Amino acid sequence: MTIVGCAAIGVGCAALPEQPMSSDDDGAEAPKDIAERAPTPRQPIGALIPLDEVVGLARERNITAAEAQVRLQWQQRAPALVDAAQASLGEAFGGVWIDPSDGDRVKIGVTALQSGNTKLSAVARGAAETVGLLEAHDVVRVQHSLHELERANAWLSDEVARVNQGASEHLSAGLRIDRNAVYLHVPVSGDLSAEQRALVALASATLDDALVIDARANKYSAYACTYPFCDPPLRGGIRIMNAAKSCTGGFVARSNVDNKLYMMTAGHCGFGAQGVWWTDFQDSSAHNIGSTWHWEWNSGGDMSIITVDNVAGWSPRGWVEVTAGPFTTANSQYPITSTNWSVTGQRVCTTGSFFGRSDCGIVQELSVTATYGGVTVNNLAQTNLCGINGDSGAPIYSSNVAYGMLVAGLNVKLILN
Repeated sequence: MTIVGCAAIGVGCAALPEQPMSSDDDGAEAPKDIAERAPTPRQPIGALIPLDEVVGLARERNITAAEAQVRLQWQQRAPALVDAAQASLGEAFGGVWIDPSDGDRVKIGVTALQSGNTKLSAVARGAAETVGLLEAHDVVRVQHSLHELERANAWLSDEVARVNQGASEHLSAGLRIDRNAVYLHVPVSGDLSAEQRALVALASATLDDALVIDARANKYSAYACTYPFCDPPLRGGIRIMNAAKSCTGGFVARSNVDNKLYMMTAGHCGFGAQGVWWTDFQDSSAHNIGSTWHWEWNSGGDMSIITVDNVAGWSPRGWVEVTAGPFTTANSQYPITSTNWSVTGQRVCTTGSFFGRSDCGIVQELSVTATYGGVTVNNLAQTNLCGINGDSGAPIYSSNVAYGMLVAGLNVKLILN
């Protein structure tokens, strides 16, 4: 066990691909590389990256635009590497992550790997080659398999939900793939109930060196309150309102069930929403979108969908309004072309309708369990994106791919669903 001294959480989602329309640092030591490092590729891998994202990452990392494009293309391939490496390595698979401190190289964790044993290294190398990351990966020795960590995190998440009920302060838990550990976050105030203290002790004894206890300000707040408005087409990243609350409209999506169009937002925005959701045009005139069709704010997630009642008038598109920020360029027609799972260390961006600008950050933790608004939610991801109240539902994206929605955050830390 190791004790260590701006994060948001979000949920995953599927979004509407862009197309015309008709009527979702701590002190722990990182594992060491043990395999010979391949040279950085000279040519980009895979699809072209939007120029504004290339420029943004180049500024953020202080690198050339050519190198930024290469790194963003690595990130595009990383989710596929998770599947390929897990299938090839089986129980020896320790996860995949991106290391921003090491030139955004992609790491493959392998258990029981000895410096003289090249067999597993070759298997991992083969998986990287199949997804076009042969020259962008490193094999890293880790203590625990991903399967082992996932089992431990599932048990801990259930226990966190149990002991947080009625408590004044909350525990949270999640997977730090890059640290090869399950993280149990405890409030820095130390104000724990007897059940919470018992769980911390039990987890420490049970999980041993697979657990890291992290003390921090640990009270999450849901980001829902009353930026930017757009004329049609309807798109993500805009402010939406109803009689009870204000949030951010997420991705526009087409249902696989009824083939209708819906706008996504956070589930706690749909909870208690009264009547029709509306937004403004740029002339400040209000226009109805539709009503909450379904919402979930429970252990399974935090997401809801809103009907688009006037499809012909709104002409919805798979766009996000990206606003200008330190590492983003304004683009009111930023296209979303696909969806995917996020990877630890991956760079993602978000546009909340209250924060005032788009922001970019790193995916830090996966399979997070957190309590906010009196509800414990599983299957979240934590980032260091920035946001404020009202940014709930904000789309999270990178390289035209949808990864999830912003749902809650700490004082300086935010959460994805």
